[in-house]
Amino acid sequence: MKKIKPFILLLTCASIFSACLKEEAYNKKGDSTSDGVVFLQQAVTFPQELTIFPFVDTARRFTFNAGFGAVGYSSKDINVKFEIDNAAFDSINRVRQVAGLPLYLKFPADAYTIDAMETTIPSGSLTSGKINVSYFSKKFNPLLNYLLPISIKEASGYTPNPKLKTVFIVVSKLQGRLVPTSVKATWGITADSEELVGEGSNGGAIRAIDGDIATYWHTPWYLSNPPFPHWLRIDMRQPSFIDRIAMAPRQNNSNGFVLFNLEGSLNGTTWTTLGNNLVFDPTKRDGTFQEFAITPTSVQFIRITMLASRVPTERSTHLGEINVYRY
Repeated sequence: MKKIKPFILLLTCASIFSACLKEEAYNKKGDSTSDGVVFLQQAVTFPQELTIFPFVDTARRFTFNAGFGAVGYSSKDINVKFEIDNAAFDSINRVRQVAGLPLYLKFPADAYTIDAMETTIPSGSLTSGKINVSYFSKKFNPLLNYLLPISIKEASGYTPNPKLKTVFIVVSKLQGRLVPTSVKATWGITADSEELVGEGSNGGAIRAIDGDIATYWHTPWYLSNPPFPHWLRIDMRQPSFIDRIAMAPRQNNSNGFVLFNLEGSLNGTTWTTLGNNLVFDPTKRDGTFQEFAITPTSVQFIRITMLASRVPTERSTHLGEINVYRY
């Protein structure tokens, strides 16, 4: 057996001794306020997005707390006080204004409560007790952006980390997501009329939600030619909050409708107006969709009623595809 050389043994002992000293330093308690910093643990993520949809009557909750960073612990309790930081609010909005972005609004006073504006990091600990921000989703306008910055105001003489002293709590404008074709395939759609002979494989109402912009729905002209108004009615099978629809015209004919009404319903019987006398351009046959924003509304049924043709003498009409955006 080989003998362990003395200098190797000495080096090993020195390493163990160094590790022991380091371990002892990290467990040591100190009282110098220059040896540590206080920070908000949730400030690591920017911003902190709150969930407001689906809208509920009860309060949701966001929780934050303070942390202590140092080699070792504080020998005393650290009392951390917070404030709603209006200077930070103004600073963020100045940046957004320069960037051409919508400005944030302050949280409505009746939309939230904070259960405390101070907490304690106990001696020998690295984290404080938690503080709860309770907020009510129905108090926020879903078409606007809101910001609530909460900063460390003081921390028993310790310096707040300047990059982690503020948590930016945000409620962002709701944006509907495009319903995929696979979901549209489960929907039902009916029309006042369909051309099921003269347009070959096209003409049926289902062609307006089949996900293929090259296909189209068409009202009759071969055996009959009913006049305006014409309509399409979509059944999404379940209530959904929608904030816009988009439509693409038939791609090989420009003589479609130019004016329409948009309605929504939860039961298919009682209808709510979502838009009147909306203008549609059937000549834009470049494959793009024309979008129509609406106030976010819960509906299961959507009805599009076409009122007039681009060609005044034309009685029939058509449509390439309908897209729906929902939460």
